[in-house]
Amino acid sequence: MQNSLIVIFAKVVLIVLFGFILKKTNIINNEFQKELSNFLLKAVLPVSILSSSSNLFSPQLSKGLATTAVVCLIYYILTLILAHVITKLFRINNSHNKIFITMSVFANVGFIGFPLAEQLYGNNGLLYTVVYNMFYQIFLFTYGINLLSDDKKTNLISIFKSPISLASFVTIAIYLSPYRFPKFISESMSAVGGMIVPLSMIIIGCTLVDMKPMEILKDKYAHFVTFIRLILFPAVVILLLQLLGVRGEVAIVIAILSSLPSGSLNVILAQQYNCNPEYAARTVVETMTFMVLTLPIVLSVAIKLF
Repeated sequence: MQNSLIVIFAKVVLIVLFGFILKKTNIINNEFQKELSNFLLKAVLPVSILSSSSNLFSPQLSKGLATTAVVCLIYYILTLILAHVITKLFRINNSHNKIFITMSVFANVGFIGFPLAEQLYGNNGLLYTVVYNMFYQIFLFTYGINLLSDDKKTNLISIFKSPISLASFVTIAIYLSPYRFPKFISESMSAVGGMIVPLSMIIIGCTLVDMKPMEILKDKYAHFVTFIRLILFPAVVILLLQLLGVRGEVAIVIAILSSLPSGSLNVILAQQYNCNPEYAARTVVETMTFMVLTLPIVLSVAIKLF
């Protein structure tokens, strides 16, 4: 298992480096990078999610999905409370505190979580991530939006505007039903879904080109979120999984998803609601950079414990 993980991370690093070179040499420009991101999030990733519904129904997998749902519910409630407490204890600047909370809690499940889970555990990993992502979407588009916008109305409609969310709900519904896609359709979807790892890693490599190290180094709030997002919250989740007695691939996938960098969607929302988008962008890049060091450690610990 350890050797296979090293191979997976080696492949990921090489593809990220490839994306970095493509952007650095202007083979991929900003406009093309944006279109690639849209293509991944609105087409490839939803199809990949739907392809995981081809798994045969099994009591063990269904129990794993239910366990993931319970852990995710506890995780988001607990981390949101912790993030609020941290902003009060450390007197986080008013211009930072709202986006500080969302950056700390909501990770990059789309670009990084799905590809990693699929690489490690195939369709099972995708299904666990589908459940995790459903709770991510629900909490972000209700509580997260309300926090950033100061709007007290619940924004449930936004959840169903996302192709990823729609694909997630349909996938779970199909998995729980006796229906399965015909073989030629499921194989076609799997072929399309096979693009998520290279595409997402290439896009991440492109993003790293725009990093300005000096701006990041002087931002203490970005460092704070990096510590919370990549070290503190993964430690909390691993402890939670141990207390709940969760084991096996379910626990490892949840541990991985809890240790991902801050989601790029936070930057878009920060721009939309005027919540310090420059700080949000710096934090996304910093957490993405340091993830290369912290994620293998979290994964190794999770494999040993679970």
